[in-house]
Amino acid sequence: LGMSERTFRRRMLATFGYGYATLVRLERARRAQRMLRSGSSIVDAAAAAGFADQPHLSREFQRLVGRSPAQFALSAA
Repeated sequence: LGMSERTFRRRMLATFGYGYATLVRLERARRAQRMLRSGSSIVDAAAAAGFADQPHLSREFQRLVGRSPAQFALSAA
């Protein structure tokens, strides 16, 4: 990218308002949301989105989306 890691992180913070780790968390949650909307099981969504296991997905999803994956899947159906 032609910049130091520190510069990259500062630019991310300035552009998005959060850092790389938060961006990864948000993208995993978005990926899980798409899968749950398409009818995937919570376990399959967790694995495909890059979570360690279903409880990891549930904790992160609740924090970021404000609902459990099961609640989200029911409302998306």
